[in-house]
Amino acid sequence: MAGIVDISAVLGPKLSPEAVIVLPGGSGSDSDFASVTARWREHQAPAISAVVKVATESDVQEAVRYAVEHHIPFIARSGGHGATEAMSRAKNAIQIDFRSLNYVRLSEDGKSAAIGGGAIVKDTVDKLAALGKRTVTGICESVGISALALGGGHGWLQGQYGLLSDQVISARLVLPNGELVTVSDDSHPDLFWAIKGAGHNFGLVTEWQFRVYDDQPQWSYEVFVFSGDKLEALYRLANEKLKDQPPKLVYWAYIIKVAEIDPDHPILWFGIIYNGSPDAIKEHAKPFHDIGPINVQTGQGSIHDLAVLTFQDLNGPGCAYGVTSLRYPIGLKSYNVAAVRQVYDEIDETFRRVPEVAGSFFLLEGYSTQAVEAVDPATASFPHRDDKILITSYVMYAPDNNITPLAQEFGKKLRRYLLDGSDDPTRLRAYVNYADGDEPLPAVYGWDDWRLEKLKTLKAKWDPKNSMRYYVPIEYKLA
Repeated sequence: MAGIVDISAVLGPKLSPEAVIVLPGGSGSDSDFASVTARWREHQAPAISAVVKVATESDVQEAVRYAVEHHIPFIARSGGHGATEAMSRAKNAIQIDFRSLNYVRLSEDGKSAAIGGGAIVKDTVDKLAALGKRTVTGICESVGISALALGGGHGWLQGQYGLLSDQVISARLVLPNGELVTVSDDSHPDLFWAIKGAGHNFGLVTEWQFRVYDDQPQWSYEVFVFSGDKLEALYRLANEKLKDQPPKLVYWAYIIKVAEIDPDHPILWFGIIYNGSPDAIKEHAKPFHDIGPINVQTGQGSIHDLAVLTFQDLNGPGCAYGVTSLRYPIGLKSYNVAAVRQVYDEIDETFRRVPEVAGSFFLLEGYSTQAVEAVDPATASFPHRDDKILITSYVMYAPDNNITPLAQEFGKKLRRYLLDGSDDPTRLRAYVNYADGDEPLPAVYGWDDWRLEKLKTLKAKWDPKNSMRYYVPIEYKLA
């Protein structure tokens, strides 16, 4: 703890005038330590002893060097949505706060943009739209762009352009020793490969260069609400529609409890979302009308409107702070309808038996994958390009350690139903940005032996002290 005590005296003079060090019990406008360290999920959160609110790239380097020299754990923070078991191992850590590095600068040719390492999804979408541009981003508006890209980055536009990590031209990366490098296809290409899917293990990105595209702001949607008895018909149809899903179409679904619609059982919320006119969406939506929904909501809007629609806006239940949310992701190639029925029945029974978790929702993301699959899988560390569906439970409840064991058992059981009914029940595929932390490393980083071995080799080279070990960490010692 000696390093934390003298951080203001030792590190302070090395920082830019705009940088701020925040300590518990401090004074002044930047002294609200609880506010700056608050996270989307406090369960298994890191224990922060000091915050360095950086304002420049050099500030990041100096903060990392200070932490390493004084043997203090450090983590980066922008959106504050990182939630995995390993985060809790960061004790008495320094939070390097990137939120001031939140900018978008369009290149002269309009084909790329420099985006700050502290940018969040909503700001990035809004700033690009004001310039007549867009790129792939996540759905939840308060998530940080950096963490999203480091894990691959699913989003509305991936069927047209690929993952967010596929848009990266280059990145300015502060290594775990404080050195600054630029990574790209031509500069440290091995490290560039690593940060596109496993990047949480390798350094802190201060700035990204992303490909951007001319904006096509019109989105249309039809949202269906079905009763639970329609589940088999719905997901048999969904399987058929996945076979010829166009790049501009996304199927977004929940199993949730909405007492105003059905006070006794969960309902099936199923959204068809299209980047285009409402006339174009009608042909895709028509067969779902034939199943017999309770109600249908239609509309048009922007990316922000889609976030509101899907409960993923800044204050929506999927993104808001204040609850414990446990996630257990699985990637699938199709729906096993019998397994989805097991999931529904388990949710129905558990919500009645443990009402504290009845605010949970079960999310089924059916993105288009054409542009994702078009990328050579060997060119990035992201391993799950052939998955058609991304599913996760959000087991949500007011913070309560007595409920946590029940919630964990519940979430894992839901995932187990789907894994047992999948194309490969022995090999879980789990999206790293949703990972709980209990998954085997190959489930997160790929079952091809060469992938994990390559990551371990690069980890030993670029982070030999294993300083970056607080988000689904890679073992850096070679077998």
